[in-house]
Amino acid sequence: MSSPSAAASSPAPALDGGVILEEILEEILLRLPPQPSSLPRASLVCTRWRRILSDPGFLSRFREHHGRNKPPPLLGFFDEEFRRDKRPIFKLTTMGRWDRIPPARFSAPWIRGEGWAFFGCRHGLALLICQKRREAVVWDPLTGHQRRLAFPPGFCRKKGRFVQNAAVMCAAAVEDGHVHGDCRFTPFRLALVGSDSDGTHKFACLYESESGVWGDVVSLETTRSTCVCVAKPSVLVRNSFCWLVSGGGILEFDFEIQSLVVIQKPADVNVAAYHWSFLVVRTQHSGLGLAVFSEPDYQSGTIQLWERKSNRDGVVGWELQKTIQLDGLFSFGLTGEPNAFMMQGYDEDSNAILLSTFYGEYMLQLESMQFINLIEHQSACIFTRTYYPYRNFYVIGKR
Repeated sequence: MSSPSAAASSPAPALDGGVILEEILEEILLRLPPQPSSLPRASLVCTRWRRILSDPGFLSRFREHHGRNKPPPLLGFFDEEFRRDKRPIFKLTTMGRWDRIPPARFSAPWIRGEGWAFFGCRHGLALLICQKRREAVVWDPLTGHQRRLAFPPGFCRKKGRFVQNAAVMCAAAVEDGHVHGDCRFTPFRLALVGSDSDGTHKFACLYESESGVWGDVVSLETTRSTCVCVAKPSVLVRNSFCWLVSGGGILEFDFEIQSLVVIQKPADVNVAAYHWSFLVVRTQHSGLGLAVFSEPDYQSGTIQLWERKSNRDGVVGWELQKTIQLDGLFSFGLTGEPNAFMMQGYDEDSNAILLSTFYGEYMLQLESMQFINLIEHQSACIFTRTYYPYRNFYVIGKR
């Protein structure tokens, strides 16, 4: 048995300086910005950096590091014109030229003449519906992989039920520590919503990839005038998908308790009942909100933000949170030149409205009131369309 003094004088285990330096280097590289060109450009420094930056384990840590407290970067958005059977076009933002992705990389699976429709992006997945084939397509734009799902039996022509809108999400979205960008197709949820032929009933149905089956069809009796807007995206609010309906109301499908309800617009809102006058949003506290464009001429640009909440007596209703005067935030061209505004999309991850103007497309963040220019142009008119933001971690040159 060795003496205490002998043990104290024993040399410490040797440390591998090369391993320590590599770990430090990895920690430094993890902090590169998550833009598409960052890793490819850094990999040109030397073979050592290239080996680290191409390692799948490092890439997973990179996405986790940047996605822990903020959403993935905005790569661009899909632009769908309000016209029948036209493929959505992927458009780039005004990011640096090194970060621009060729739009052809994100060409949606689409065959003209089959009644395709694009219903948005969420958690790195995009969703398309084909009426002719009666199937939904969950599409990963980064890899090109697809999952095709036949409509549930409850949505069939014989029963006179038609799909009007849809939504997709990563089922792991509520799990702590989950980072979108690594999820791909496992697992996901898909919801369809539609109407019967005479418009007096609305229907919703949920598919869960973990079970591989469609749930029961949930139905709700409505008036004929209650039509789900096909040109507006779904919004995920807690355990519910929400869609705008004609007249400014909201159709809410709670997929946890399997309920379907119509929420009427605020009673104090008196604007033209055009679908582009309203936009379903999330509030600062992740509740249900409604943005209302309150000017009929769309030139002075006033948006009211309403929140659905309970009062002191526990009665749930709408409450006006703020009024945004757009022409006070934006200044374009020469003073006195005409301009107009139109709400044409919504980014859940940043809680921002996408606005079209005569001078370009802008994203307005609803808490900070800060805006960024997405696309610059000058035009004397605004075309009715829907913008679907697409966020993910993308490395240029890899697919």
